[in-house]
Amino acid sequence: MTTRRQLLAAAVAAPIVAVPASAAPMFSCHPVGPSSEWLAASEKMEIASAAYDTYFDTFFEPLWDAAREREMAADAELKRQIDAIPHYTTLRSYLSADDLPIHMTTESRADVRIALGFAEDILPEHDDFRECCRELVGAIGKRLEQEHAIKDAFPKAHMDIASHIPADIRAEEKRLETESYAAFRAVANFQAATPGDLIAKIEFLKSQDCEIDHDQMLADLRRVFGWASS
Repeated sequence: MTTRRQLLAAAVAAPIVAVPASAAPMFSCHPVGPSSEWLAASEKMEIASAAYDTYFDTFFEPLWDAAREREMAADAELKRQIDAIPHYTTLRSYLSADDLPIHMTTESRADVRIALGFAEDILPEHDDFRECCRELVGAIGKRLEQEHAIKDAFPKAHMDIASHIPADIRAEEKRLETESYAAFRAVANFQAATPGDLIAKIEFLKSQDCEIDHDQMLADLRRVFGWASS
């Protein structure tokens, strides 16, 4: 009579029996480490990555940082000029709930929102609150005109950082970046055909925080086990 322990042992052994006979000699023939093709692809990736990093650090980044600093300084100067536009306080006023006269000013965001919302509200024609709102709206319009005039007269070249970097340096940086990425993808999509290649590929994908493509991994496993793709 077959015992439960014998059934469990047979179940554990079953996948081993199901592996094709060609798989055993294949594993014993291949070296433990990755293949020369994998090593060549990895070396090409490292060389391309180092070339890009060196060029970026030496030529591109200093120019980019300098252009960025100029842009930040220009933005700060533009903001300074706009902030320097004098604010306006209304001559008219309206009475608060405590019968105190309230003037409105463009310096107050709340006053600006209220004025824009109530200037044309349905109130008596000579209502003090409405007239005060209308006066502030006129001041807001004049202040916006001054702001637009400052912006129109301000240099616009600083808005495009890349324009401060010579075209040949931008082109070379892009070329090296493209080559580096292509070399990286060649390793990430490497068609593993040996256990060593598959292990090296999985370790690489893990080190780069890459998700594993299930279809690609199944294709790798079929090559490793010598199964025809399907």
